[in-house]
Amino acid sequence: MEENNMQKWSKVFPKKEGLYWFYGYRYGKMSCGKKQQPELMLVKVVKCRSNVFMYIASGQFLYETKVECPHFQKVTLPIFPTDLD
Repeated sequence: MEENNMQKWSKVFPKKEGLYWFYGYRYGKMSCGKKQQPELMLVKVVKCRSNVFMYIASGQFLYETKVECPHFQKVTLPIFPTDLD
């Protein structure tokens, strides 16, 4: 049975540490005077002191104030094979 992954996407920035997929406009729909395309990126969410979260994608910070149309989905890791003899 195939599951509809759209049900897993959230438009809210994650408030738990972990790995997430991000799909949206990292720098807004318009950047440097040009219309941008949405991006799919792997994001690491890290909790800092004072309950502040950092969002790191491709070695750069992802800022809530610059992103447009954010969609996040928790990364699920596969079950690894056990027959690697």
